[in-house]
Amino acid sequence: MLRVWYALKNFFLLLWFPRCWKKARAKRELLRGLVGKQIEISTPFGYLAGELVVVGEDYIELLDEIGADVLVRIAKIETVRSLS
Repeated sequence: MLRVWYALKNFFLLLWFPRCWKKARAKRELLRGLVGKQIEISTPFGYLAGELVVVGEDYIELLDEIGADVLVRIAKIETVRSLS
């Protein structure tokens, strides 16, 4: 019974969280809609927040609260949250 439950859970997780989020193109399209807005992103190294300035081919540029430019590889972004 436990194996059936595990298989069903994984099946529904695949439906709700498609693998396309792992692809940089899907992330890039989402991020392009947030240019000029305040966002918070999580990476394996921690959280970053600031205004999204540029979405490049494989990176983004954030302007943080002290005015420093921060470059982040899109492949390293785990989550994105709009703050504005």
